Formats: sequence, C-alpha cells, structure tokens
Amino acid sequence: MHRSRAVAALAALALVIAGGATATAGPTATTQLRGGSIALSGADARAFAVPPGMVELWSAKRADGATQTRYQQMVGAAKVLGGQLTVLKNKSGRTTAVIGAYFPGLTAKNSATMSAASARGVAAKRVGTAGKWSSSLRIDPKDGRLFHEVVSQRTENRWVQWVDATTGAVKKQYDAVAHNHGTGVKGDTKSLEGLTLRIGSTFFLRSPDRRQETYDAGNKAVLPGTIMTDADNHWISNLPNLRSPSQAPGVDAHYYANVTDDFYADVFGRDSIDDEGMTIVSTVHFANRFCNAFWNGEQMTYGDGDMKTCLPLSGGLDVVGHELTHGVTEFTSNLIYEDESGALNEAFSDMMGNTIEFYAAQRGLDPAATPDWLIGEDVILTPDAAPGFRNMGDPQEDADPDHYSEFIVTEADNGGVHSNSGIPNHAYYLAVNGGRNAGCDTVGSGGHQHTLDCNVVVPALGLATARSVFFDAFTSLPEFANMCDARNAVAAVGGASAAAAWDAVGIHAGCTPGVPPPPPCVSDPDADIPFESPHPYGNNGDCTWTYDNGTAGFAFHFSLLDTEKDFDFVTVLDGNGNELISYTGLFRRGATSPCIDTPTGSVRLTTDGSVVAQGFIVDAVVAC
Repeated sequence: MHRSRAVAALAALALVIAGGATATAGPTATTQLRGGSIALSGADARAFAVPPGMVELWSAKRADGATQTRYQQMVGAAKVLGGQLTVLKNKSGRTTAVIGAYFPGLTAKNSATMSAASARGVAAKRVGTAGKWSSSLRIDPKDGRLFHEVVSQRTENRWVQWVDATTGAVKKQYDAVAHNHGTGVKGDTKSLEGLTLRIGSTFFLRSPDRRQETYDAGNKAVLPGTIMTDADNHWISNLPNLRSPSQAPGVDAHYYANVTDDFYADVFGRDSIDDEGMTIVSTVHFANRFCNAFWNGEQMTYGDGDMKTCLPLSGGLDVVGHELTHGVTEFTSNLIYEDESGALNEAFSDMMGNTIEFYAAQRGLDPAATPDWLIGEDVILTPDAAPGFRNMGDPQEDADPDHYSEFIVTEADNGGVHSNSGIPNHAYYLAVNGGRNAGCDTVGSGGHQHTLDCNVVVPALGLATARSVFFDAFTSLPEFANMCDARNAVAAVGGASAAAAWDAVGIHAGCTPGVPPPPPCVSDPDADIPFESPHPYGNNGDCTWTYDNGTAGFAFHFSLLDTEKDFDFVTVLDGNGNELISYTGLFRRGATSPCIDTPTGSVRLTTDGSVVAQGFIVDAVVAC
C-alpha cells in the first residue's frame, strides 16, 4: 500500500462524532482522524490510494469509458456502518474524485456472542415473522459496538432493526421503505404513504386498497387516460406550466381524493362516494388549457388551466372535495343539475368542499393552504373581484346573490346554477358562524345592501353541528328540490336555529316547494319529418326518434345540431340498430348524416348530468 499524499489528506479529516461536526485541514495537517467523510478532487483525488480494510462492492463502466467503483470498509467480518468510499476515474484511468467515509483504527468494543438467528428471533418478536428475512454483521463507528442489522422485507414495509450482537438490545428500528412523497401544484410536499402500488420496479398512483386511482389524459379530451407511474415513488417530476406528464397535478388529485374519502368516512361513516366502496378515479391533464374540473358520473376530471387564469384545478382541496361531493349527491339525492335544484347541487358541493378544508386543517393534512369560505382560491390566479370564484361568506363579492330576492333568472349555466348557489351557500355560512346576511351592512360586498330580512340574527351552530344538519338534509332531498325544499329539510333536521339561516337569505316557512320538471326529452317511435329535441334539452336524457322512410337509401338532414361537446351526443342508427355516426358539439351549418340503407332510421340523443345545449332539428330527409 502506497503511503501517499491522499493518506495525509484522510488523516486531516476529523469528525467530532458526538456533535456531528466535521473539521478539515490541508494535506499537511496532522489531526488524528477519529472518523469522517471525505470528498477529494484534483491532485488529492489523483494521489488517493484505497486504504486498508476496504473490499470492492461493485464497479460500473460508463459509456464514455469512465468508471465508478464502490468500496466497503470492513472490521473483521463486520461491515462498517457508513464506511463506504466511491472512486471515480476518467476513461484514461485517472482518478477524478473520491467520495465517501473512512474510519481508520476502528476496532470492535464487544463480541458477537449472539448469533444471526437469535437476532432474527429478537426482531420477529417486535414486527412478527412475515416477510423475507436477511441479516448482516455491522459495526457502529460511533461507539465501536457490533450489531446485527436484521431486515424483514414485506410488500408494503421493509423493517430494519439493529440488534446488539452481545446483549440483544434493539438499538434502532425503522421502516426502510421510502416514505413516498410528491410535490403538489402549490409546490408543497405531500406524503403518498399507503397511496401508491408497486408492481415490479414501477410505482402506480393506485392505492393498494384500490380506493384511489389517478390517470393522465395527456392534454387530450380522453378518459380515463393512462394511469400515472413513477420509477422510485418520489413524484417530483414536472415540466414548465405543469403540462402532461407533470406529476404535481396527479399528486394533488390522488392525495386530496384520499383526504375527501377519509372525511366522508370519519365524519359521516360513508364507504367512499357511493357508500359501497367504489374506487375514486381521477384524471388530470384533461384537454389543453382547460380551466375547469368536473364529475362525470363515474370519475373526477381536472384541467391544467393556462397558468395565467388558473393553475391545475386539482391543486385546490376545496375544488377536489367539491367535485367529489357531486358524486355523493348523485348517489343520494341526485339533485337535477338545473335551475334551483342545480343551484342546491352546486351549493352542497361548495359546503362540503370548504368543510373538508377545515377537516384537513384540524389534522394537518394540507399545511400549504388555510381553510376559509372561498372556493378555488388556491388555484384561481385572476379572480374577477376577489380570490377564488365564489365566497360563501359574502356571495356578492363575486356578483352572486346572497338573498332570494336577488335570484338570477337566466337560461345560461343551466339556469344560473353556479351563481344562484350563493343563496344556500350563505345560509350554510350563517348556520356555522351566526350573524346577519352580508348584504345588511356597508362593509361587505363593496357596499352592496338590501333591507329584506336584516332583522334576522342567526345563532351560530358551529361547524360540527351545521355540517351534520345540512348533510342529512341535502342528501335526503328529492331530485327536483327547490330552495324551499332545502329550507324545510334543514329545519326538519336542525330545528328553528338551523331554519333561521334560511330566513336570513329570504327563504321562509310557508314557501312553495318544488315540482317535478319536464323530462329531458321524450322518445317518439313513429316520428314524422320534421322532428326535434327540446330546446334546450335536459340533463340525463336518453331518447330515440325512429322514422320510417318506406324505402332504403336516405339520409337525415339536420338544420340544428348543437350539444355539449364531448359529453352529449346525437347518434344516427340504421333500422338494424347499427351506429352510423355520432355528433357532438356545435355544427353551425347543420349536417347531413351518412346514407341509411334500411327503410327505417333513428336519431338518439344522450346527455350527461350537467350543461345543456339547443339539441337538434331534423327538417328533411334526402335520397342517397
């Protein structure tokens, strides 16, 4: 062994073990090394020679001819804890760097009187006998004591225990499975412990219990897309503007879906969204620059936004909780998504979405966000008046009504479901916090005022009581419920104090309950030309019009063809039920169907649970 300049350099590195501090000096220093790490380069690296007591662990050759060789320090049969050195050489064989730690003069202070098998027995008493077991004799350079490092490899855990080789005392125990984590949309780190599944060498955004699965649509309008994967369970890979395949939107969608699932289980004893243990499927990176999120009756979907108007929508816990609550509504009251029942549908999602924020805050589950009464404030970048897109404490801040006298009558947005949700939203806010309607002073809403019901002072029920009252009431409503129905349901569950919140927003005892709406469409098995859908059509429709032309070889001409793109469809079928074409979106010049080679043909309209359009008119048939 050559006693080179590098040995002097090693001797100059002193590690103060007790305090963890490292002192260094030049190559000529004579400080006695008690142990420590090194990182050599330049002349010191070139002069380095592998010290005694080191054995080669592995060597790798790079494509450019460079090599990397790792060594393990040994004391007899014991591997030195942390005693590894890695030597890097260029293609000509010259050492370019030496990195690691070396502890000269290290000797054992005890004897290995306990066998490896006995050490395993000690470990098994603490974690059970399951798994694949292994062990190795180690020496701790801090105190010179020998110990058995006993490992139990299991599907979801890798228990490591240090068992003193003489006394059998367990010095340390930990789970060596990397506590998987990821970076969210807001740049925060979230633990995905127990929320990912390893298959071979690949990790999937799929919880082992199959409660959550998260997919990447690749910035296309496809569902569910491709399940998200990672090589090392550290979900931190992201592109500029967080476009596909960036992992941050998936991390948030997956993590927040679990928080929402836990909320419904812990607070309401609910077994997932449908109360039957369904898998919560989420898709991120939907479409291009899509600044929205939605529940489609089967799964959650989030757009990336444009990073100017909004961030990826999965970055807001209240947004995730809001959308998944649409699923709860679907499996409970199934409130029709239009007019007042649609506004109640939206409001219930807002109520629970914000309540989930408070639930998460109490448990430290979302430290990058603060619970409040705003909706979407964590992901909306350019609000119209204030952070987020709705304010339950002061709806008029975003031009939403806070009193029934301000109800917005419109055909847009399914009858103003998002705006008019401000009325029941404010009732919930008042039920939790107490007080008067926000429009009863000049402080809130930029001076917006009304005088109706300003004499009503709502007693505060507190969040725990209010959330239970409103949950029980809203999940019990008939699907066509209006705000009067909601008021009466809340009063039935929560009594006069809860009813006062509705008095404050203009919904009083003796109000008029809702009535069933017209059907979304009506089938006609013997249609005559012209035939058409309602304008606009309704949600959750599935209707078929069948026309008998008498002879084969004709096509339908549509003078109007307008549906919600990618979600509602007009389909043309021949007399045998074969699909010839399916239209979605707006066709400004109308359309002519493919030729139908049977005497009869049909037009089928299918619509989802939200957003409607003008439908279709078949004004003629043409020979083909």
